[in-house]
Amino acid sequence: MNRIRSFLFRRRDMDGLDVFFPARMRGIKSLLFQLVPTRYRAQKYNRQLRREIEEHPNGALIVWERETSSQLYYVFHGMAGGLGIQPLTVLRETGLIHNNLVLLKDYYRFFYQAGLNSDITDVDATIARLRRCREELPHVRQTFCCGPSSGGYAAILFGHYLQVDVVYAFAPVTLINLDNLKRFGGSKETWRITEQHRDLARLLAKHNGRTRYKIFFCNGHVRDRKYAEHLQHLPGVELCPQPGTTHNVIQAINESGRLGEIFGNVASDGALK
Repeated sequence: MNRIRSFLFRRRDMDGLDVFFPARMRGIKSLLFQLVPTRYRAQKYNRQLRREIEEHPNGALIVWERETSSQLYYVFHGMAGGLGIQPLTVLRETGLIHNNLVLLKDYYRFFYQAGLNSDITDVDATIARLRRCREELPHVRQTFCCGPSSGGYAAILFGHYLQVDVVYAFAPVTLINLDNLKRFGGSKETWRITEQHRDLARLLAKHNGRTRYKIFFCNGHVRDRKYAEHLQHLPGVELCPQPGTTHNVIQAINESGRLGEIFGNVASDGALK
């Protein structure tokens, strides 16, 4: 089998936003890659991402400022490196591209528990950096977090600590399986993950007094539904089931033509009283 290389390419959108987006494998190489056992695919991908963060340490956190917007969104990519569909499509269809953005990638494939780069090495350091992002944007009045899968997990985790107004989590993992993470993640140091960070129900049991958590998932996807129901009775949590059976609920919502509606009423949504 020919060596399959995946890489990052830079792309500038029409408004001047510079971010790194993952190039998708296509054709026969993609099909062959799917035949490789998951464990070996994960190992290869983990090595690739470590090289990329060494070469582009600032690629893990990119800030896009909009002086005309009073809203700030922290957008967490999932473990696969994206937002379910092309990131620019998500940002455009939802209208988020017109707001202040902090785009984050989990290059260590460790639910953001290993930090973002060699300077930001753990959850506490990430929280401090994200708070500074907010402080550097004095015109911001509302803050939000969003992300899919492990990015949805991160949106809930950091949204809680940052006391954002609303979290939009798409098919989030809410209870980390440490054995699976040790096998397939980019780090073996699962001891770094506290019980509250492993089980988000424990974290959210004590509400921060502000944040609302909107959990989107396909009702026919058994695992995602169980993850969502794991949080359903906690303060501030609202379950938002969608028709379908896919884990990629963002794609399902987009195909239904409703992706633009998800964030449509943000200004009036407000914080939990």
